[in-house]
Amino acid sequence: MPSIRLRKGNTLILYGPASALLVEGRASVLGCPLSPRRRLIVKSWRSRPIYAELDSVIDFTYGEEGGYEVIDGDTIPEEWRRFAEKVSEKPSKTCVYGEADSGKTTLATLVANALVRRHGGSLYLDLDLGQSNICPPTTVGYTLLRHPTPDISYLRMEFGEVVGYTSPTPLADKHLQAVENLARRMLNTHAGAGVSIDLDGWVSGERGIRHKEAMLRILRPDFLASIGEMPEEIKRTCEQLGVSYEVLPPPIKLRRREQAARKRLREIAYERFLRGSVVRKIPVSWVELRTITDKSAPREIRKHVESIIEGYVEVSGEVFDLDPTKALEELAKKGIGILSYVRDMLGSFAGIGLLIDLDLKKNHFRLLTPYNAQIRELILGAILLSTSGEEVYSSPKIFLET
Repeated sequence: MPSIRLRKGNTLILYGPASALLVEGRASVLGCPLSPRRRLIVKSWRSRPIYAELDSVIDFTYGEEGGYEVIDGDTIPEEWRRFAEKVSEKPSKTCVYGEADSGKTTLATLVANALVRRHGGSLYLDLDLGQSNICPPTTVGYTLLRHPTPDISYLRMEFGEVVGYTSPTPLADKHLQAVENLARRMLNTHAGAGVSIDLDGWVSGERGIRHKEAMLRILRPDFLASIGEMPEEIKRTCEQLGVSYEVLPPPIKLRRREQAARKRLREIAYERFLRGSVVRKIPVSWVELRTITDKSAPREIRKHVESIIEGYVEVSGEVFDLDPTKALEELAKKGIGILSYVRDMLGSFAGIGLLIDLDLKKNHFRLLTPYNAQIRELILGAILLSTSGEEVYSSPKIFLET
């Protein structure tokens, strides 16, 4: 196992899959101390900056497609660290604004860790549908931190809401409603806690700006950090709401992801939240069945499934019987199902599953899911997934047809 002597003030960037162990000295990741008793695990397609607070020795290893890099100095801008310390003086609510792959999650994690160190806990609100860290892609949620974390994706949501697509663009109102529900829930269950909010990366165009303005009116943060350019409209909204804002520079070492890499990260996340799944055969009459577009009539549910199958046939060129029952049966043989969302008996979002069989005439459906308790509601989504989490087909036109 290779080791490296890292001088005080320098940074070791590990590219996953990789792991590291502090042997000597003192080092941290985004304000989270590196423990000499516990290995830091860096997941595939991710990276972690290990900053040497004192001269340090670090053992590390990496797998295929992983690697490392030593950087002179701190890859986290000094402005970021100052901002995190400022907003954590009190248990404040802070939004992080920026385009996709700008470093939003990194800064939001830094802020969450600063709040934990000073106040013993913080909330992390993940609103990025396409690159969710604590909940399945296409959903949003929050989690409670009791200790600093080097990687927010180690954690799982405490409470979540279903939106239904990997971008808010085709369903902005549904995204905003989910944010409002989460904000209300956090206030009721964790009043007074500091919150770090990772906004989604839809920042371009008039609709994207209006979406963020509406989100700020719902969240009413104390602070907003913009990584890079901040539109004048957002500045004006902050001033109207009394939100203190700062424009911060990008991180010194920024790893831009191609579309394929972002898709692969989503697939890893889907697989994570499907892990341990079993097939459950459930009478349709036992649950409330509806589509992601809020249709519940049997003919509308049938039409929803038919639309997804038709789109898949058009894109893939494969030949399928368009009867929903038969088509789902054929897809199931290929290890593919419709991404669906489970609500528990209290009506709370409890997890995801793959719908692999639906027979309304015989009054049953089969769901591949890790959720093993009683289901109150099953929501049929607009994405075909494989059992390994691969995005086989997605249908944004379903939202446009409503």
